[in-house]
Amino acid sequence: MEKKNHRLIAFLGGKTSYYVLGLICLFAITVLLLREVSFLYQPLMVLIGAILPPAIFALVLYYTLCPFVDFAESKKIPRTVSLIFAYLVLAALLVFGGFQLFPLISQQAVELFDQLPSLAQDFQKGLESFVANTPFADEFAQITNSLDSVTDSLVDFISDNWQDGARGLGTLVSTLSTVGITLVTGPIIAFFLIKSPHKFYQTFLSIIPPRFRRDTEEIITIANQQIGAFLKGQVIASLLLGLIYWPIFVLIGLRYATLIALVAGLLNIMPYIGAFIAFLPGLFVAFQDSGFMVLKFVIVWFAVQLLHGDLVIPRVLGNRLKIHPITIIVVLMVMGDLLGFVGIVLGIPIYSLIKLFAVYTFRKFKQRYNRYFGSEGTYEHTDFSEDDY
Repeated sequence: MEKKNHRLIAFLGGKTSYYVLGLICLFAITVLLLREVSFLYQPLMVLIGAILPPAIFALVLYYTLCPFVDFAESKKIPRTVSLIFAYLVLAALLVFGGFQLFPLISQQAVELFDQLPSLAQDFQKGLESFVANTPFADEFAQITNSLDSVTDSLVDFISDNWQDGARGLGTLVSTLSTVGITLVTGPIIAFFLIKSPHKFYQTFLSIIPPRFRRDTEEIITIANQQIGAFLKGQVIASLLLGLIYWPIFVLIGLRYATLIALVAGLLNIMPYIGAFIAFLPGLFVAFQDSGFMVLKFVIVWFAVQLLHGDLVIPRVLGNRLKIHPITIIVVLMVMGDLLGFVGIVLGIPIYSLIKLFAVYTFRKFKQRYNRYFGSEGTYEHTDFSEDDY
């Protein structure tokens, strides 16, 4: 028994039981001090909030354009030349798309918002007439009355507090300025990251103590693989989904086809949840046309979703994230509650990083356990590398 106690103390890194007691006391004091000086974190949070949006946009550009620049470099084309060419192509596509698509999208968006109240009433009346002939007519009437009550309360709240909304205009201006800063600084950051990626990597690695550099290299490699696979894959997959939906919606005669296809592509950045949210406005619009249009829209929607999920996603994202769909849904709900929209969009890569460090920590724990308690049975799979992960 005494031997086990000594081994446990050695496992924790000490020689006597006072060491363990000291660790517990230091942990309690640290938690108390961090709580008392929590006000010091506010400037840090402001700094992170200012840096995070352009950094995320820069990472998206980095992982999207870096494969092209690497390929061009393998063909003896300087990275700067290929990167400038990629930026020019992107700028030309944005300008062309802006002139060609923006008027059409803005027109459809204005029409849809103008007709939204009448469309909502028609949709409700159509459902009521359909449900009236079913055994669920009373239950549906109760649900409708409850929704009407909630809507009336919301309208009254808005009308009573519109002054607060006017004062909140500063928040809107701040958001627009953040978007503008992100669109300007993000490409600049991405340019230098893509131009000299190894320089930043070696500079960071030189700060790490030599003893930990091998593990750090493995962690950075896996994190780069995980984040790159998700960001690059989601952008390409969302773009392809919007491009697939657009001509099909036009072909079946769906109103606001361009706007709905654009919304479907943009919201697809949020796995699972985005597809469901984008489905509702399309179904809403199709219902105003005819039952046959609803049928066509539903068939087209799910056919494209199945095609996209079976053919596009595996080839674009692959299976590098190794996350179960149920886990993805739970992660999105939790991260959405914690971080809002940012959590929904970036919940998966954040979870991947947390999972990466958790796996790394646990495998280090297993190695340490085998060192001190291996005589009683050893852990398997204690290595940590890109192949093992």
